[in-house]
Amino acid sequence: MSISPSTLFHFTNKNALFDILRDNFKLKYCLEKLPNDKEDGKIAVPMVSFCDIKISEITEHIEKYGEYGIGLSKDWANEKKLSPVFYQNLKSEFSTNFRANIKEFLDDINIDLKHKGTIIDLLRLSKEYEGKLIRRTEEIEKYRFADEREWRFVPRMTLNREIPDFINEEHYNTPEKKQNANDKLKDERLYFNANNIMYLIVKEESEINELINHIRQVKGKNYTMDEVDRLTTRIISCERIINDF
Repeated sequence: MSISPSTLFHFTNKNALFDILRDNFKLKYCLEKLPNDKEDGKIAVPMVSFCDIKISEITEHIEKYGEYGIGLSKDWANEKKLSPVFYQNLKSEFSTNFRANIKEFLDDINIDLKHKGTIIDLLRLSKEYEGKLIRRTEEIEKYRFADEREWRFVPRMTLNREIPDFINEEHYNTPEKKQNANDKLKDERLYFNANNIMYLIVKEESEINELINHIRQVKGKNYTMDEVDRLTTRIISCERIINDF
C-alpha cells in the first residue's frame, strides 16, 4: 500500500471555493522565494498549488491556507501535467551547484529561449526545504515547506508574449502591479469535471447544505443529476475531520 494519498488538495477561503466550483481554477501569480540564501530573491510565478497530504493530516494545513478545500484525483493531476515541487536543502553541495549552474545558463546569451525556458521551469518548480514562512497574520522563522508536499500547475506561457513565465519582485510589489499582472491571466484556467472531484471541504457541518445548493445552481447545466448527487456525498466538514480522523 502506498503511503502517499491518491488525492491532491487545494485549500482556500469560502468565496474562493465557490468561485472554483463555478469557474474552475483561475491561475494567479504567486510570489515565491527562490531556493537561495538571499532574503530578496523572489519571483512571481503563474500557478495553481495543491498539497499531497492525507485528509487525516490537514489540520495544521487549514490553519495556514483556509478551512475550505477541494480534493482532486492524482489521475486528473497527471493528465493535466501537474508536478511535485523540487525541495532543496540550501546547505547541500547539490543545491549550491544547482544555483550556480542556473545563473550561468541564464546569463549565457548563446543559449536559445527554448532551453532557457526549460531552465526557468526548474526554478518555477523549486523551493526551499525549510525557511521563513510569511503570512498576513504571522511569520514562522523555520517552517518546513517540504511537509506540505506541494504540487504545482505551472504552464509555459511563452506562446503568449503578453503573459510572462515569471515576474521579478520589483514588478510585483504593489497592489496596482499585482492587479495588472493577474488581469493578464483572467482567461487562463485549470479545468476539472465532476468525476475528478474526490472531496469537497467546508469549515462547519452547518454549511454543507449551502454548498450543495451552490453546486446545483452553478453546475446544473454542465453536470448530470447523477453527477451532482454523487458530489453531495463527497462533502465533508473540517469539524468532522478534526473529530473523526
